[in-house]
Amino acid sequence: MSWVRHLPRAMTESSGHTSNPAESALADLATRMSQQEQTLPVLMEQLNITNQRYQRLETVLQQLQEQLSSTASGSVPAPATAAAPAFGTEPHAHASGGVVSPGPEALGSPEITHFRSAPPRQCPTFSGEFEDCFGFLLQCRLAFEDSPRSFPTDSMKISFIVGLLRGKALRWAEAKSRNPNFLSGSYPDFLEDFKLTFCSSETTTDIRKRLLHLSQGRRSVADMSLEFRTLAAMTSWGDDALKAAFIEALNDRVRNQLALCPEPSTLDGLISLCISIDKRHRELQKTPFRDLSPPVAHRPSHRSPPLDSPEEPMQVGHTHLTPEERQHRYSKGLCLYCGKPGHMVHTCPAASKGRAHQ
Repeated sequence: MSWVRHLPRAMTESSGHTSNPAESALADLATRMSQQEQTLPVLMEQLNITNQRYQRLETVLQQLQEQLSSTASGSVPAPATAAAPAFGTEPHAHASGGVVSPGPEALGSPEITHFRSAPPRQCPTFSGEFEDCFGFLLQCRLAFEDSPRSFPTDSMKISFIVGLLRGKALRWAEAKSRNPNFLSGSYPDFLEDFKLTFCSSETTTDIRKRLLHLSQGRRSVADMSLEFRTLAAMTSWGDDALKAAFIEALNDRVRNQLALCPEPSTLDGLISLCISIDKRHRELQKTPFRDLSPPVAHRPSHRSPPLDSPEEPMQVGHTHLTPEERQHRYSKGLCLYCGKPGHMVHTCPAASKGRAHQ
């Protein structure tokens, strides 16, 4: 019961006396309070409906979480959304005060990201190498785009990048951190300073020169093609120019074999063909050589010692004769083996004993 009904009648009804402004205000207040009293049950009903919708929304979210957990473990359960009634099917509650419960279009479909943000991706560290600069910044940009709620400010993005620095890149950040505004500054300014320090500033002309001077060397065609594609992506050359540059970079062995094949119509086809040729050549190099000629019967050879060997007169245990000693023995008719007179080297008893011991 409203406290207005217990007021004295003189405060709610005008007597026959002259109208008092205070009494008129009280009467108007009593009327409004009566209308609010009638509106309260409607508001309570709307609150109950809202609570029911909240409970159903909580049930749907719980079911979605269970499905996500099951999917992560490898088993996908049957959809359970049919167990929950559709939103917005309750009847609208009307009130004389003009308050109407929200319709189904006001609820909208819930999103998981409103309740839990995805963790940022794992990015590689950066040690200050020029060739890795743009790739590192690309990974960081993808992390920012994947989890925007994890990096709402520029300072958080800067801190994330600094946390991945190593070696000389970290020493650069330590030197820059002496400025108190380094970590709390603008992210575009930080990015510009970072690129100026660590990213190579090659012009298009420099890249074209590198492409024209590229050589396979001892590398495989597959390894060389990776560098070729990286450089080619930075130029505006067409397929014909790129095909000519790629053929020029090949080894003679692959290029000669390529001349026997039909010309591919695209750069991708040319690279695939050259990779196949190079792979086959390398497989042949690893295959051991097999001699297909018929085997020859082994025949032991007996070598008889020379009867007279002026060039090698001394045997095991003796020293070679000097030219003077050999000339002296010839002139005196001495044996070239033992140096004694009366016989030659082929009848030398000492030489016969030496051959018998061998």
